[in-house]
Amino acid sequence: MKPVSSDPGQNGQSGQSGQNAETSTRTGMAATRPLPALLPLLLLLAMAMPMLVLYAMGALGPMLLPAWQIQAGQLGWISSTSFALAAVLSLWAGRVVAQLGARRSLIALFLALALAYALMISLHGFAGVVLALAVGSLAQALCNPATNLLIAQQVPAAHKARVVGLKQAGVQLAALFAGLVLPAMAQQWG
Repeated sequence: MKPVSSDPGQNGQSGQSGQNAETSTRTGMAATRPLPALLPLLLLLAMAMPMLVLYAMGALGPMLLPAWQIQAGQLGWISSTSFALAAVLSLWAGRVVAQLGARRSLIALFLALALAYALMISLHGFAGVVLALAVGSLAQALCNPATNLLIAQQVPAAHKARVVGLKQAGVQLAALFAGLVLPAMAQQWG
């Protein structure tokens, strides 16, 4: 009788089992390696930055309305449109993140944010702000699936709970920053 090998590929099993063994080996290595120092900050920013623009609109709305040439009633439509589009895009975001991977998804997230912020600065009027926030909605939709995948792949088990809590705090920190710091900055520098 032929001895059974511990290598799945030698027991007549397909490469799929070999891939699972490779994945579990990588997962085991991830559990023993230290937490990358800047990863929690990256995750926090990935969660905070897509929301900051919306919170900033609420905190700075009275100052922004004349500059953007929009009326007070339109401000609610702008944020509602952004959240609605993000909700629709979220239906596919998980699948997109799974196909792109965590790194490419985070790059897409930050590129969408940069474009959204650039459009906010350069476009004026209701349509310009809606367009800028529509681009930002892509980042909103990508932030949870991309950060969750990165945590699953890169954060050792002993650190996962703390890192998930920290990255989720990014949303609240964005609101705190928008409400506490941005109005003071706007008063100081206009």
